[in-house]
Amino acid sequence: MREYEDSLAALGSRLQVQLAAPQQVDSLLERILAEPQQATRRAGRSRQGRSLRFKALAVAGVSTAALAAVVAGNVLMKPSFPEPAYAATPPLIKISAAQDLPAAQALEDIARRTEKLRETAGWDNHFVQETWSLTTRIGGHQITSAVVPERRDSWKKDDGSIVWSAKAEKPEFQNTEQKDLWEQQWAALDEPTNRSGKGGSSYGNPPAPVDMKKWLQEGSPGDTAGFISESLVQKLMTNHLTPGQRAAVLRVLAERKDLKFAGTAKDRSGREGDAFTVESDSSGLPAKHTLIIDPDNGKVLAYEQTLTSDPGALNVKTPAVINYVTFLRG
Repeated sequence: MREYEDSLAALGSRLQVQLAAPQQVDSLLERILAEPQQATRRAGRSRQGRSLRFKALAVAGVSTAALAAVVAGNVLMKPSFPEPAYAATPPLIKISAAQDLPAAQALEDIARRTEKLRETAGWDNHFVQETWSLTTRIGGHQITSAVVPERRDSWKKDDGSIVWSAKAEKPEFQNTEQKDLWEQQWAALDEPTNRSGKGGSSYGNPPAPVDMKKWLQEGSPGDTAGFISESLVQKLMTNHLTPGQRAAVLRVLAERKDLKFAGTAKDRSGREGDAFTVESDSSGLPAKHTLIIDPDNGKVLAYEQTLTSDPGALNVKTPAVINYVTFLRG
């Protein structure tokens, strides 16, 4: 089952999978496994009602969340353990009230501070993120009784190849009922929580600041939410940016439509930054996409995707976080 997850995650951006019959899912997975690892593809199945585009926020298997082919009413195998009424999700991040400041101006202010900084010497191309998704799976089952973040370490070589390792972090519970259900679910699973592998990136190394816009547009959909989640976040997974490059990224981001400066917020590691948000239903369900950016050095600290109202077929109470990435090193 794990090979399915890694192969799907390796495909990277804009993986669109709708609810499907088990035989359709099997066929889809077989086709995906036959595709090149470094390709960026679109895959989909039709269904009645609204579709939900799940982001595989990764390059070369960065997240177990990529196995979105089976969610909400369609599973590869029926669970042999009890399920909670609603899936466990992380607490919402708190955003303070913002000043009346346009996002473009706030980003330009950060860019000007950032481009004056000196590059840190001796960067070793070691990247670390903590990630979580509603569609996380262990042993072929969607984990619904606990929030189980994953620490991802990646080392990128000069030729663009990537070696990575992943480790499941300590499960988080909202109440004792979830903890009891988790213990029953975990007892029924036989799956290692530590994994490793190799892969590559579909994109070249970050260019000079003047060419940053073109680089970010590679593989990016037209909408701002998709640009953030499927281009910017993915590229930051395994690419180190100099202060000049970070300033250029902020200026490209400032050109995006409907982006708002929401205020200040702390990411899940406790670091404070400026929060920028965009709301969109382009994924099929209404969601808010949030970037937390360090105002002193222009680094993206975290990304979060939150369903704001209609959860569709997902068994969550909204508003609910369904994806997050916290950039711890890079």
